[in-house]
Formats: sequence, C-alpha cells, structure tokens
Amino acid sequence: MAPFVKAAQRVIPTMLDSRCEAGPADCVSSGHAMYDLTSVIGMSGIISGALAFSLSRDAAFDLLRRMTGVETTEVDELVRDCVGEMANMIAGGGKLELQPFPLKLGLPQVIQGHDYAVYAPRWSIHEWVPLETDFGPCSLTLGFDLAGLQSHLIDLQK
Repeated sequence: MAPFVKAAQRVIPTMLDSRCEAGPADCVSSGHAMYDLTSVIGMSGIISGALAFSLSRDAAFDLLRRMTGVETTEVDELVRDCVGEMANMIAGGGKLELQPFPLKLGLPQVIQGHDYAVYAPRWSIHEWVPLETDFGPCSLTLGFDLAGLQSHLIDLQK
C-alpha cells in the first residue's frame, strides 16, 4: 500500500495544490464503503489486484475546478474523466516503486452512486486508507493477490 499512498501524497499536492494527509491503513476482509465517485484501476502482472480512488461529489467538483478551471454542480463526463485521471496518476506513481514486479495498469473505470462496495474475494491483501485533502476527504483502497508473486519466487529459487 505504501507506494500508492506515497504516490497520492506526491500527485495531489503537485496537480491540485492541496495537502494530502494519509490516515492509518485499515485491513478489510470484505468490501469497504466508498464515497459518491470511485475510480477503479485493475493491475496485472506477477502480482494482480486493483486500486480504487474514492471521493464525494463536492470533492470531485473541486477536483475538476483545480485540474481544469471548469466549475460544475453536476456529475458529468468531465468530472468522471478527472476522477479517473487522478486514480490513473496515483496508480502510475505507485507502479514506479514496484518495478521489480512489473505491473500493467488497466483503464480507469468510474463508479457513481451511494450504496456500493469495491470487493474481490481473491485478494490476499485488501487495505483501505483515508486521505484528508483541501478539497475534501478521499480514500484509497488497494487489493492484491500475491499468488503470482509466490509462484515467481519459487521459480527463482529453482
């Protein structure tokens, strides 16, 4: 989780001129409640999993304003694109720190709603981290399946 939290703490101040303070990671064994908008990016390679960046509608509106200068009060394609792009930058930044385990990132998918959870039972690691920013509370959820890593390490020992 640390590479992705560090990435958020670099990307958010740089791109949004905002502080980004991470709270303690919470290991979760089932889906964790999310904010109004969540972008999920799948990751594949030796290890596989997904990263989710979640924030409220109001935080997403401020995110759009900070990224583009555009103001809105409706969740539209531009708002969803900005939320997806923020998740993409955070995932890409975390990926850089995990170069020994090459990862391929999928395209961001944005979920909008009030009563949903991001969950994949195959993940052996599933953590949620709250982020406090100047544009509102956000969170990162990260899930990984380490079975591929275990196989890779066994192959290296042969």
